[in-house]
Amino acid sequence: MAALPLKGLFDKRNIALTRAKLRAWWDGDEFDEAAATAAFEAANDGDKPVEGADEHLFDAPPFELSARQAALAALWGDGRVRPGDDADDAATIGRLALSGEGLLAVLSPGLAAPVSAFAAKHAGKIQVFEWRDETLDALKHGVHAAELIERVSVARIDLEAHVFTPGLFDGLISTDDFAYCGHPPHLAQQVMKALKPGAAAVIECYVGLPIAELTTAFASAFAEPQIRAHGDLLHVFKETGLVLEADDDLTEPFLERARTGFKGLGERLGSDALNVSAAQELAWEAQAWRVRMRLLGQRRLERRRFVVRRPAEGAAAAAPAASEAQNP
Repeated sequence: MAALPLKGLFDKRNIALTRAKLRAWWDGDEFDEAAATAAFEAANDGDKPVEGADEHLFDAPPFELSARQAALAALWGDGRVRPGDDADDAATIGRLALSGEGLLAVLSPGLAAPVSAFAAKHAGKIQVFEWRDETLDALKHGVHAAELIERVSVARIDLEAHVFTPGLFDGLISTDDFAYCGHPPHLAQQVMKALKPGAAAVIECYVGLPIAELTTAFASAFAEPQIRAHGDLLHVFKETGLVLEADDDLTEPFLERARTGFKGLGERLGSDALNVSAAQELAWEAQAWRVRMRLLGQRRLERRRFVVRRPAEGAAAAAPAASEAQNP
């Protein structure tokens, strides 16, 4: 039996080129082997290997935030497009009761901070789906920079048309999707379809009656708001077959996080860390959120968190049978 070429297998140059090829695949670029080889040799000073020098070839490439993203980072924190914090994101995982190897779907995190918080609490694989074109590249970069690409994938979807693989996920987290989608029954059906029987989803979004101020309150959002009444959304879940397990009012804590983000806003608007474009975006965001926070404070807009579950196999059939027994 021929000996395995172990020296070549573990050669640092081969490893570096493999990593460069994977990075090109991740970024959707053509792999330039000659350029990657030249970069490796330059970093290693010819034949003199430098400890860890190959690893930079697989580091996340430099990424410059857009003016809008820089403004959002200044207001809500790095990697976020809305008020939130790592502790609350991590607690969301607990509400799903996922197994260690369960496959988690995350809809619309915006940027990478929530994904990192979920991944810190859940050791299994995560599939991320994002509809915002404006944040998609930054989201991918953030996942890459957090060294999560081995178990976290990111894909763009259309909320109005995407069809999930049936029964694939052990849990699902959706943030604001039902506040921006035009046809909630379709989205609810897809949530139901995507979950394995007995699996749960945590859905967080705004609810409220249609009022003229919503246009101003969401003027800086990435899409037109499609806010619906609390009862209407509950009806959609029920008609879809999702079982409601929790309906929590998050308005006050959400509003407090928003207020915290605005503390010191005047100082950040005058900071040298923000260029003129980012400062203008931040001012625009502040104007819209001023109205949104007023509506939240007046309870004309609410923030809710729903925990819904797809019935376990046999449960749906058992319910009609029980009903027939009661009404012969």
